[in-house]
Amino acid sequence: MYDKNMAIADYNDETYDYLKYWEGREYENNSEFMALKNLLPKSFSEDKRVIDVGGGFGRFLPILREKYGDITIFDYSSKLLELAEKRGVELGINLKTIKGDVNNISKIVNEKYDCIIMIRVSHHLDNLEQVLEQIREILNEDGIFILEIANKINFKSVVRNSFKGNFKFFDKKPVSVATKSVTFLNYHPKYVEDILDKLGYKIEKKLSVSNFRHPFFKKVFPMKMLLFKESLMQKIGAAVNFGPSIFYKLTIKK
Repeated sequence: MYDKNMAIADYNDETYDYLKYWEGREYENNSEFMALKNLLPKSFSEDKRVIDVGGGFGRFLPILREKYGDITIFDYSSKLLELAEKRGVELGINLKTIKGDVNNISKIVNEKYDCIIMIRVSHHLDNLEQVLEQIREILNEDGIFILEIANKINFKSVVRNSFKGNFKFFDKKPVSVATKSVTFLNYHPKYVEDILDKLGYKIEKKLSVSNFRHPFFKKVFPMKMLLFKESLMQKIGAAVNFGPSIFYKLTIKK
């Protein structure tokens, strides 16, 4: 179980550099770009709009600008949004930013989008269903929503908890893996999929992501080989919830 009174991670903290977090995580970053490339539309649309919810410093701007002419980043951290704006200028993007709490996003965002992405955000949410319901309100009826969750029952966790005989771990309840007094939840995919179905989302595609992020693999295999294996595993691994991250491409049920 987890403590619902835990605090949200503070990305405005001047002592915390989120860009440095990604140093040494090139494999994970490339894996997530690979998944997005698979899930986003194949062609560019000048008049269609995308919003990156919890988009921070604009990590995904390079791929979003290849698909959409109208790009917005939503985040509560003014510090990260300033970095995103600078990155937008460097990339030649007329970037829009919105500062706000994702838990109240439908009250802050007054427009609808053709694409919404929410990557590495759900693990910070105490009430995932409430946020997913609000996301639906700002998604165009024919739009797509790309959601990432931290996977509770990834292969490594299954092996570890089976070895310990901790079979209660396999229930659908979210589990906290926080090392500090902040919210960091891993979700059972079935728990999330039940919420998605309840809210009227349809799963179009599902991918298993960062399948080989264990230090052993990153030490033994060169990056090019790791990413080749990743490209083969993302679709296959999704069937058994193999990886530490699960990506969903969602639409609204007709």
